[in-house]
Formats: sequence, structure tokens, C-alpha cells
Amino acid sequence: MSRRKRRGLPQRLLYYSLFIFIFVMAYRVYRTWYEDYKFSHPRVIEAVTTNYSEEQPLDGILLWDEQLIYATKSGYITYPSPRPRMVAKGEILAAVDGSAIYAPYPAYFYPGLDGQEGQWVYPKLWPDFAPYPEFEDSKLIDDGTYLQRGDPIGKLIPQPQILRCITYLDTSPSLERTLKNKDNPQIRIRTEDEGKERKADVVAVKSSGQTLKVYLRLPFFPPGLVRSRSFHASVITDVQKGIMIPDTAVITRGGKNKVFILQGNSPILNDVEGFPADEENFFIEKGVRHGDKVILDASAIKDEKERIW
Repeated sequence: MSRRKRRGLPQRLLYYSLFIFIFVMAYRVYRTWYEDYKFSHPRVIEAVTTNYSEEQPLDGILLWDEQLIYATKSGYITYPSPRPRMVAKGEILAAVDGSAIYAPYPAYFYPGLDGQEGQWVYPKLWPDFAPYPEFEDSKLIDDGTYLQRGDPIGKLIPQPQILRCITYLDTSPSLERTLKNKDNPQIRIRTEDEGKERKADVVAVKSSGQTLKVYLRLPFFPPGLVRSRSFHASVITDVQKGIMIPDTAVITRGGKNKVFILQGNSPILNDVEGFPADEENFFIEKGVRHGDKVILDASAIKDEKERIW
């Protein structure tokens, strides 16, 4: 039995070796056939013109000119209204023990404070890329509060004035193109409350890596915004016309983006201009026309001089 076992071991090794060899050779033959098949039968998509724009959240801080208003005597204060409101020149803002305090000019009056009055100014907020200073929403001064003479009773925001905003945005080719309008750079914003788009003037822009710091003039200033110095909206870039294709159709050679366009039964390599629209798609501005047949898997084409099909 031991002799048979010794004779069987080499036979089994030979058998398994031949099996592995045949499997490897078959796999190589299949790969060669499959690569040839992919080249001779490429998947093709038809280029279609589409509109493209980007949207990203805007989380910024607001700036406005303001002035504190002070109690003219000591006593208990009363307000005609506890909410932010527009007041005319000479209108009563509040009264301390029956002694009225009048608005010196047209303005929004807010009967509350947030502690940033006199400190929340452009020279401190714009120069660098530091995080926004910490702040809280304004707190109302309750009716019947006892105030000493000279204590602030609230703040006036002169009207009319332009509401300003500083925000950080993620850079992108589409946003950069929107901001490059030298005559009158604007970006479209949409607030959650209104749900409609408005154009905000871009006053200044500076960049650090993939981040832009943008200084805006907003096209609105409702009195309710003075409750807080924070501002939330969406930024929408200008609409561009171009071709959207899967990123598998784009290859990079010689530092340039290229695609294969099928003309007859020949793949023609074209330079294209564009940018990644997302993780799976590429937006082409130049180099592909509506109706062109674009090869979906550009990496499968090894030699554009060969004919396919």
C-alpha cells in the first residue's frame, strides 16, 4: 500500500499542476478575447446638450450700521412694541417712567441687545480666514425692566441702508466662472423663507485652497433679520449650456482631458474643456457637439488608429 501511495502522490501533483496550467491559459485566452471584444464593440452614448448649474449652502454673518439708544433717566421702561420694526423720525421708541425717547432718524428699532454692538465691524471680520466670532441672538429687554440713566434700551439700524454679508463658499469651476464677471459680479441666492432667487452683488473675493471668502451686498433688508447676525441661504451658480457625460468617457493625456468620438467605425480622440460635475459625471463646455457618438469606456481604446466594428 505504501508503494501505491508513493506512486499516487506524484500523479496527483501532476494532475493539479496541469489543471492550474489549463485554467490559467484559458483565463488568458478569455482576457485576450474580451479585451478585443470590448474594443470592437464599445458602448456608445449620444451627446445631448443640457443646462448645468450648482447649488451649495450659504452660512454667513450679517453686517449693518447700528447705534445704541440710551435711557435718558433712571426708571422702569415700556415699549410700544417688543418686535423689530420700522420707525420714522420723531416716533416714540420707548418711555422711561413716562418720559418718552424719540427716534432721531428713520430706522429699524430693536428693543434688545446681543453684546456685539460696537464690536461687529468689517475691519475685524474680513481680513483673514479665521472662524466667525462667537455670538448669540439678540435678547429682548422686557417691559418693566428697571434701567439706570445711560443704560442702553435697544439699537437703531438707520434706513435705508444695504445689508451686507460675509460667507465662506467651496470653490468650483462653475462658481469661479460666475464670480469672474468683471463689470458687475453677482451670485444668485435663495432664502428658505421666500423660496425665490435674488441676485446679490459681489463686493470682494479672496481664496485659500478650496475655500472662497466672499463679501456680498444683499438685495433685501427686512427688519426681522436684525434678531441675529447669522444668515442662511443657498447659492446658485449661473446656468451653463454643455454636454454631460459619465466620467468614464474622459481620459487625461498630456495634461489635457480627452474623449473618443466615433466617426464611422473609427474612434477620434478630441480635446475637451470642462470639469467634474460630481463623482460620476463630467460636464463638457467645448470639444463635443450635440449628437456626437461618445465612447463610454475611453480606457478600453488602446489605439485610435484602429477601426472598430
